[in-house]
Amino acid sequence: MKNEKNQSKFSFPVIAALLLIIAGGLFALYYLLINPVPYRIIQSATFLDRVPILFDWVQIGPISFPINVDNFLIFQEFRTLPSRMLIQESYIFGGIVFLISVSFLSVLSEFKKLPIVAGGIGWIILLTVSNFNGLNIGGPSANYPLLILLAGSLLPVIIFHIYGQSLAIWKKWIATAISLAISIILLTQLSPINTPLLFLSEHATLLAIGFAIAWFCWNGHGMISGLYILLAKQNKGIGMKISWQMAVISLFYVGLLFVLFMEVRGDLYIPFFGFSPLLLIVPIGILGWLSIKSKTEQIPNLAASPRLLKALHLLGFGIVFWLIWKLIITGNQPALELLKHSFLYTQIGFSIFFIVYLFSNFLSIMDSGKEIDQILYKPYSLPYYHLRIGGLMAIMVLTIYTQGIVATQVNSLTDNILGDYYYQTEQKLEASILYENSWYKYRKNDRAKNLAAQLLFQLNQPTLAKQHLEESFAEVPQVDNIILLSNRLHRENKIFESIFYLENGLKFFPNDPHLTNNLALFYAKVNRSEDAISLLEAHQENHSIINSNLLALKTKMGSVESFEEQPNDLIGQINALATNNALANYSSDELKSKVRSGVLNENSSMIIQAGIRNLFSERNREDPSNDLKLLDSLGKQEAMLDYLMDLQETGVIRSLGAGRVTEAIKNLNGLAFRNPGSAGYYLSLSSQVLAQNLDLKKSSRELLVAEEKGFQAFQPHHLSTLILAGYKDNAEDIKREYQVIEPKYLVETESQISQYLQIIGRFHEYFPKDLYVLWESFPNSELKADLAIRILSHKSHGLSKVQLQSLAENLKSKIGETPELDKFLANPDWQNNESILSFTRWLNVSEELTANPYFTPLILSAAERITDPLEQYEMLNEASLFNHDPILWIRKIQAAKRMNLVNYAEDALSELKEWVPQSKLDSLEY
Repeated sequence: MKNEKNQSKFSFPVIAALLLIIAGGLFALYYLLINPVPYRIIQSATFLDRVPILFDWVQIGPISFPINVDNFLIFQEFRTLPSRMLIQESYIFGGIVFLISVSFLSVLSEFKKLPIVAGGIGWIILLTVSNFNGLNIGGPSANYPLLILLAGSLLPVIIFHIYGQSLAIWKKWIATAISLAISIILLTQLSPINTPLLFLSEHATLLAIGFAIAWFCWNGHGMISGLYILLAKQNKGIGMKISWQMAVISLFYVGLLFVLFMEVRGDLYIPFFGFSPLLLIVPIGILGWLSIKSKTEQIPNLAASPRLLKALHLLGFGIVFWLIWKLIITGNQPALELLKHSFLYTQIGFSIFFIVYLFSNFLSIMDSGKEIDQILYKPYSLPYYHLRIGGLMAIMVLTIYTQGIVATQVNSLTDNILGDYYYQTEQKLEASILYENSWYKYRKNDRAKNLAAQLLFQLNQPTLAKQHLEESFAEVPQVDNIILLSNRLHRENKIFESIFYLENGLKFFPNDPHLTNNLALFYAKVNRSEDAISLLEAHQENHSIINSNLLALKTKMGSVESFEEQPNDLIGQINALATNNALANYSSDELKSKVRSGVLNENSSMIIQAGIRNLFSERNREDPSNDLKLLDSLGKQEAMLDYLMDLQETGVIRSLGAGRVTEAIKNLNGLAFRNPGSAGYYLSLSSQVLAQNLDLKKSSRELLVAEEKGFQAFQPHHLSTLILAGYKDNAEDIKREYQVIEPKYLVETESQISQYLQIIGRFHEYFPKDLYVLWESFPNSELKADLAIRILSHKSHGLSKVQLQSLAENLKSKIGETPELDKFLANPDWQNNESILSFTRWLNVSEELTANPYFTPLILSAAERITDPLEQYEMLNEASLFNHDPILWIRKIQAAKRMNLVNYAEDALSELKEWVPQSKLDSLEY
């Protein structure tokens, strides 16, 4: 009953200790195996480049030109950022050290006389070297904090050891916790420094290091002794030759330790072998438990009860894991190296002498098959003391062999700990000095050097920061420092120096994707595009950023031959869209769906607007209303203000893709007005759209204003537009000033092309029947078929069914069957929905009849459907602002008269007379 009672009492502490071990072990193993450098923050930064893509191709007889719009290519370069401030993690670790310290002190109170004295001395030493006097209570580095902590921690131990031996351990634990907590609260209240609790939490790392080293010494032969106990138990009653097995295991383990020791020193490098020696803590903790359990069962005079010693083992096992976690996430490499050295020293020293102890004392009975594991520590005699003494001597020899590097590591790690406190309390100058000192003391200290430079940049000391980075490159190169230095030099327009450091950095780290990527981007900036592409191609496998940049660079240089739409990342998908658009390929619905859903869930304004632009840069005749609403809603977001002009330009492109010419032209003029610096580009684009719709006069006027706003990229087709619209003098000036080649067909005056161009020059101003007469007399050729298409598209409203069929027959002879046009011609009724639908399908335009003001048949059909006279007039007037079709204008005049808007009707008639002779008007009823 008594044993059951004791077990129930300690069930909670055992569970708590196991949780401590499991949680700490998972964290430690994750960072040891998966993320060994979490403090190094290398992130991709994005920047945009534009690539012109073919949005549409215009062919007007001999005149041809592309309508290009810009798509965005997203490039990603790597940049290194200061490591995160781990304030919450520091508090969590400080809390864990507090709980383990309280547990240790509670157990210490039950030690026997000499062990408690030794434990108390060890605790005093730990508190003394932990620099808690840095709290500056009573003056700089005064001893009051140390005295307060000693009183708060040791007084309960002394009192319980003298007067409270009969008290339950959990009561001692609570009392000790309260006492230590009161001392900590007192320290935080009295200390004048900034955030004293954080200072205590950071310096608790030194306590944890002390606990860990003590646990290493305690379990110095845990691996060998634990394996021996397992083998001996398995050999009970069998009598196998376990002596040979132990010899092989011992030799292998000691050899492994020496290889790891040489690797830690840097004397040996085996790429396929190397792993952290701290991973051996897991089996040592488990096998060490067997050794301690056996020891407590065999030795009569222990320092404390077996259950307390086992509890100390579990506490030590747990704190080692949590310490590894803390040191890795904070990048305290000197402390981590100290742990590795201490671990290897103790394992090598104690394991070798335990092997000697084992074989010299038990070789004769080792293979007997008896319960030899029960006498491993019995009697606890002089040979075992010799083992401990020999182990300590071996540790001293190893320390001397490594030239006392552990002292340097201790000196450096304390600077790192104090530097972390200053860094997390925003005391940048102090932190930079401490990190700098730490690196000078111990070179394997990547985070300290990088943070020193980062903080100096923040303190506006770039020269000193660059000196640190150059020093790091010369002595101990590291990827993040090379990136930081090259990016800084690039920022100072020293791009060739950036290339120098990146090229030489790749000699140290030949397969590093970060250096490769940045170097390729710098190559591209100095016109070494082929080198950039070759470099990225050599490292592209399984790296999304490099693959994305490679595709973007190839697209920019026009060297993409073919590619597969395989990117899984949003930026890669956006670049794939741009590539397809640049190659005039259709993107798959799957790719477009991924980009659309991706940008709607994206936080970066740059990526959102780039993705939307590339997504909408296609001729999509579906109703764009929802897309335009999306652009409007994005434009109203404060985060998108820097990209408002780009979003508005995207809206224009989407309107053009849907065939909304009226809306696109108006918005382009609005953009030109609101953005004077880009007015030339917007007006030239507007001019091209108008020329595509054969409104050459308005196109020419836009083009001339574009020149006034700075547009200079004149091409031969611009001269064609100006000359056909009657602006010959302006065309001559542009030809001479911008060295534009005049097309030969403009010089020919007696040819089919010349006749064709004369018709095109004032195409919209003709009456449909007059245009049909001209077409009938036109020689049979490709140009006649071209005119047939244009007359059917723009002038069908004034032609008879026979005339329409004649045009269609000519067209079929050139291009083949036209089923949708045939459906329309079977019943060319502009009020019949099915007929109109067939006509729009043949034209490949949307069902929105008023989208393009130059499709007069559709405009008039839409007007006939409107019963409200005012609304009908507004629609016709809107179209007449662009289209000079005489019938359209006559309908407009008639609508104005029906509303008694006589002045408007007269003004319209007066304007109509500018291109329609009076004699022609007299024959009409209007």
